[in-house]
Amino acid sequence: MPSSREMNKRDFAQYSRCFGLDGLEVMSAWWVEHSFAPHMHDRYAVSLNYAGRGAFDCRSEVRDAAPGTCNLIAPGEVHTGHATSGDGWIYRNLYIETPLMTTLLRSLDWQGSVDVRFKFPLVRDTILARRLAHVFVSLRKSSSSNSLLQNESLLLSVLARLITHHVVPGHDLRNVGREHAAVRRAKDWLDANSEQNVSLHSLARLVSLSPYYLVRAFHKHAGIPPHKYQTIVRINRARKLLTSGAVISEVAYRTGFCDQSHLNRCFKRMLGVTPGEYAALGPNPSASHRTS
Repeated sequence: MPSSREMNKRDFAQYSRCFGLDGLEVMSAWWVEHSFAPHMHDRYAVSLNYAGRGAFDCRSEVRDAAPGTCNLIAPGEVHTGHATSGDGWIYRNLYIETPLMTTLLRSLDWQGSVDVRFKFPLVRDTILARRLAHVFVSLRKSSSSNSLLQNESLLLSVLARLITHHVVPGHDLRNVGREHAAVRRAKDWLDANSEQNVSLHSLARLVSLSPYYLVRAFHKHAGIPPHKYQTIVRINRARKLLTSGAVISEVAYRTGFCDQSHLNRCFKRMLGVTPGEYAALGPNPSASHRTS
């Protein structure tokens, strides 16, 4: 992390990738003013809170992200986030794509569903925190300093702790909250057609509900209204397109944003960086960027 003098209490975000570990990104952040509106990710987020203090709302409860605690967010879990300390909120985060999570789980002879869900979105576990700290130190070093074997071994040690202490046994994310069948269908349709400018009435007809009831049921079961869910799906898709090398203007068009400026605003609001800054990672696993 940067020094206090370097930061001068400004929002900071840095993403990096590790050679040989496809589906893994590390985010280092120091948030002072930035506030995350309710959103969700399409990958796992496992974080270690280092210093300062933050808070995030998840599962209808505000979580106190104090130093030494770990944030455990599964794909599809709605949450917020903001600093609660004058010194900001400093943490590092492992973003694990679902195919990589599946590979890691199978490497540990996990016999349950690969769509794992965590018991709690924030935990105080000194062993997990120590293992995460070791992973972040190892991943931060160049590939010439550490072997892929070491990075994979340390990552598996984190997953082993999650499985034994923090994963709900036999839980399937598809059944979280026993969602109303119509809401499930609406989410599935938005997942598959996020670029379309669908009207509320059209979406309601697709799932055989009145528009008013669909909004109420959707918000109740998903935690956010349909239009916000649509935006989140678009941003997650935009992130994947940027990772594949697509240009920003094309990404905006393919994901349903009205223009590049609209994409920029929504992307930064959810991920803390602009599409251009995220795209600067490029194909080089050791590339990174900074915002202020």
